[in-house]
Amino acid sequence: MNEEKFNKWFNVFILAGMSICVVLSCLAKIRDLGLTDWGLFVQSLSEPRVLLLLLTALGALAGVASTVCSANGSIWTFLFGLIDVAIYSYILFDSKNPSQFLLHVLYMIPMEFVGFFQWRKKGAGAKKQVKAQRIGKGSEWLKFGGIFVGVFALAAGISWFALSKSGSDLTAGKIILDALITTANIVAFAMGAFAYMEQWYLWLLVNISSIVMWAGILIHDPSASYAIIPLVKYSFYLINGINGVRIWWKLSKPEA
Repeated sequence: MNEEKFNKWFNVFILAGMSICVVLSCLAKIRDLGLTDWGLFVQSLSEPRVLLLLLTALGALAGVASTVCSANGSIWTFLFGLIDVAIYSYILFDSKNPSQFLLHVLYMIPMEFVGFFQWRKKGAGAKKQVKAQRIGKGSEWLKFGGIFVGVFALAAGISWFALSKSGSDLTAGKIILDALITTANIVAFAMGAFAYMEQWYLWLLVNISSIVMWAGILIHDPSASYAIIPLVKYSFYLINGINGVRIWWKLSKPEA
């Protein structure tokens, strides 16, 4: 099987697998809510718990479409990404995750537009892949490393303040995990907007950390049914991120 066919079937696997998992998760939760009758389900659409479940599912599907497009260097990633980030922002607000909510609203939503125009400058089009680049000399690695450490220190401080004000259980592990996800998201989003291949290393870190975070929420509060879908979503993101490293390694070669 050549690379083009492999990428095609890999994308189908990610999109179909994620769609099936989301549908099954929604059906299971709808059954748990006692909404097995169609008429009763339609009447319950106005209830916040049902709306949140369906909204989470929509965002998860848009998010996985965005990451698949991103891994393949397609500019369509920013359309699906905007839908995903907007919905995920609301979920974070509802789950009382203040620092992540502010990150998505004040940073990630605007960066979707920045990335779109930057990729256009780098040759990306409806059917044309972006021309990727890599971090160069050791001094550039030190610069990005310094930025990461600085953002992490700031995010940890903001996380401590926000969590202490929100009345959440304040633990060092929770602060570090929250700050780590925040920092990796900020730096990876910026690197992705300017088409750096190394963004994918940070996305792997984001995916692993997010899986840990949502699994923790579900273990701590089994009634938080909406947490299952983000947990499944980031699991597929992790698989797709590994493929993204492979594709962008080739897209960022000088001859590419």
